[in-house]
Parts: sequence; C-alpha cells; structure tokens
Amino acid sequence: YNNYRSKRMNIIEATNTGNAWHQAYELVMKKGSSVKDGEISLKEVLDVFLIVQSINGRDNILEKYADKEMIKWMVEENFGGQKPVLDWGYSYGMRFRDFNGVDQISLIIDKLKSNPESKSATISLMNPSIDYRGHMPCIVALDFKIRNDKLLITGFFRSQDIGKKIYADILALGKIQSEVASALSTTTGEIKIFISSAHIYEQDFGKFQS
Repeated sequence: YNNYRSKRMNIIEATNTGNAWHQAYELVMKKGSSVKDGEISLKEVLDVFLIVQSINGRDNILEKYADKEMIKWMVEENFGGQKPVLDWGYSYGMRFRDFNGVDQISLIIDKLKSNPESKSATISLMNPSIDYRGHMPCIVALDFKIRNDKLLITGFFRSQDIGKKIYADILALGKIQSEVASALSTTTGEIKIFISSAHIYEQDFGKFQS
C-alpha cells in the first residue's frame, strides 16, 4: 500500500505544452512507483495537477521530440472527429458533439452566455452503460469557467500516458478552449489538468535522451 499512497498533490506549473510534458515526464521517471498494466511494466505517480499557461507560440520541445502524427490524430480525429476510434466504439469528438444526441460543447457555450460566472459548465465523457465493459475514456470530465475575463478549462483524467501522448491531449484541449472562448467573445486562460494516474510505459523510458 505504501508504494501507491500519495503523500501530497504533485503540482506542475508550465509556460507551454512542451514544458508541461517535460516536467511531468521527469516527475514520473524520478518519483514513479513500478506497477503493471497486464504484462507491461510502467512507472506511475498518483495525483498530479498540471497547469499550462498557454499553448500558443513556438514550442522547441514539441518541435524536437513530439510525434506530429499523434498530434494530428488526436486533434483532428479523436477530439475533432465524428467517427468511432478503432476498438473503442466512440471518439472523444462524438461525446463532445453528439453524446446520445446531445452537443455538449454547444450547451457549454449557451450556459456561459446566459451566466458567465456559472460554476456548472461541465461536461462528462463517461457512459457507464458501456464503458465498464469496453474502453473507459481517460478524460472523465471537462469543466469550463470564465474568471477575470478569461476562459479556463480543467480536465479530470483518470489516467494519462505521460510518455506517449499528454502533449497531444493538451493541444486538443486548447483547440476546444479556443473555440468556446471565441464563441463567447473572451480570451483563453490556463489549461489545468488533474491526473489520478500519471504513468510512463517502459517502451517510452529515455524519451528525452538525445
């Protein structure tokens, strides 16, 4: 039990996406406990809170180390697409835009237009009727708030693959944040992510070695 116990929240504050990825990666590699996902070994840190100030501008870390095809797939097909991801039966985009006939992004925009200080502009990606028997989304919920004239977005992640795709998730969230902010005629603020299980699979150890 002691190997899994989180003594405190691990807080990472980053200027951009690449910096957030690098800091989270170093945290898990240095402090992670060894756990198994089936037969695959990984390192894991519980309870990580990631704060990204901006996704705009040049990002040298992403330019050097990121998988550009992963970013394109995540932004355009998973978060932005309306077709099921192979083996999932859904995409994040479907649950954002057509979750059993509900366009959750439009509802968020309408709610914040009618009440800019709303505390309940929140959407869920979980479908308990099928997810417990198949692929459970890593992102459980997204929360939107306008504070100090900026649109903030907070993601609640049950699990996040730090080695492979966290940067793509951040960029995809940033695109949704920008869309909602534009519809509300406001500017974007921080992207914040709470991760229950931040982990790196063994095949991604040494990711930032030159």
